[in-house]
Amino acid sequence: MKSSLTRNLVASLAALFLLAPALRAQGLPACADSSRLGLVFPGGRTAQDFFYAKLDLLTATGEGNVNIWHIGGSHVQAATFSNRIRDNIDSLTVRGDRGFLFPMRLANTNYDKSYRIAATGDWEVPILTKATQLRRPRYGITGYGARTSSPDASVGFQLNPTGERRWLCESVRVLGYGSSKRAYPYIVCLADTLRFDYEEQTGSFLFHLPAPTDTVLVQFHVPAGEEFVLNGLEPVSWRPGVNFFASGVNGAALPSWLDRCEDLERDLQLVRPDLAILAVGINDSAVSAKDFKPDKFKENYRRLIGMVRRVKPDCAFIFITNNDSYRYVRRGMTWNTNAEAVRRAMMELAEEFGAGVWDLYGLMGGAHSVEKWRDAGLVKYDRLHFTDAGYQLLGDLFVQALVADHEREEP
Repeated sequence: MKSSLTRNLVASLAALFLLAPALRAQGLPACADSSRLGLVFPGGRTAQDFFYAKLDLLTATGEGNVNIWHIGGSHVQAATFSNRIRDNIDSLTVRGDRGFLFPMRLANTNYDKSYRIAATGDWEVPILTKATQLRRPRYGITGYGARTSSPDASVGFQLNPTGERRWLCESVRVLGYGSSKRAYPYIVCLADTLRFDYEEQTGSFLFHLPAPTDTVLVQFHVPAGEEFVLNGLEPVSWRPGVNFFASGVNGAALPSWLDRCEDLERDLQLVRPDLAILAVGINDSAVSAKDFKPDKFKENYRRLIGMVRRVKPDCAFIFITNNDSYRYVRRGMTWNTNAEAVRRAMMELAEEFGAGVWDLYGLMGGAHSVEKWRDAGLVKYDRLHFTDAGYQLLGDLFVQALVADHEREEP
């Protein structure tokens, strides 16, 4: 007999396909390889089945939380892919919280438009992937840090810019640190509250709001001669459901996360993922074939997986292989020859760690398939990034793969 979650998922499959314009118009696009839609497990799958059991229990009882963490580069920072996964999962089970926020406009970069966030005061935002920048702040799970010495700096966010009441929070966690150790945390959360807990284990400030809200203003009172570094904000509702956290930075490769995000492992304690979607690789591979070192790539992933397992030993992992793509070179762009090598490395890692693989490279059609996806309006002119319709399609197909894997017949 199928579990309650499986019944819920199967009943929702038809509705899921109605969500994507590309699917609604033509079904699976002709440029895709339908034989590569599903998840594959080259080794064991114990952790993945345990993840499904947690979802079953949440759906059946409406109690507890299941946490998902999606890490990558520009495909994740663009947010359309991650948001589509989150939205589809929300439609199939119990909605939790939406994860971390950051005012990316301060870094003059693209940002998630599903919420509004703005800042006042003077801020400096050194970029994670630019190693030569001086006075780089400590980074953590968001991959960003904004520094201010303005005595009147503030950051405000609105979770529901369209007016719906989808997201609410009863607390706000501020990730960041001051330039000196003070009992006073530099921060006032302007929602009629000064109540906060400083959590030393995670180095964060948790403010308790007087009532559920979707709009919060955080004021920073920085003493003269000092500064505060903001690494992110987390709206917390304390409600049961699936919490989805996304960590994406344009241009980030595995060394960016491992070597420059000193607080990544510490911040993972805020997530404690039950499922980690590992989509780092497109920037690691953006070199010539002779310069891409699969053994080093795999060793870096072992380090990342080790971080997660130290925080959450039973976490399940799904690798997403690189899309077929072009990479930037001095005089323009050239085809990236390393996607197959990344795919092979991820398959080997999945066998080693009992993880799953969603083979995006194979789904696209393999080598030189990116032109067909571009011609179908699913990939941008740069033949590296997807269009909004393309990212939405990927989010639908990824969740479809989860659903199909969960409802598979036991051998």
